[in-house]
Amino acid sequence: MIAEIATVISVVKGLNDAISTMKESGGHASDLAGVMGRYAKANEAVQDVEKKHVGKLSVADSMQLQLAKRRLTHFQQALKDQMLMAGLGADYKEIMNRVEESRLEHEKQIIRKKKARRENIAFLKTMGVAMTAAVISFGLILGTLMLIFKK
Repeated sequence: MIAEIATVISVVKGLNDAISTMKESGGHASDLAGVMGRYAKANEAVQDVEKKHVGKLSVADSMQLQLAKRRLTHFQQALKDQMLMAGLGADYKEIMNRVEESRLEHEKQIIRKKKARRENIAFLKTMGVAMTAAVISFGLILGTLMLIFKK
């Protein structure tokens, strides 16, 4: 898990380099496409880690993931500023609408996975109680039969 979080953090750090390169070059369309590609990759990496490790992250890993999400938010704001200064406000809105749709779908998937995990845990607890009751009942029946037929 730690390796996956480290990968996410390195991808997010790469975004900062991309935004500084874009600022230096004046925000050409090819630079924007490259930066958006990196942003999409980083966003997917965060979502993949969340999806894969629903409810299983340690506190330290969870904090690292939260910091990566915060950096993505900061990057998104910097990208918005850069695109608005380049006169690409409509393009930014269209891109962010797609990102928002993806984020909402991701949150729905996370909720479904958490619910399934809770249901699985509840089922396993129920099965444990049933198996314990069966073993105890079997022991009591066997003990009773031994007492009855001991003679």
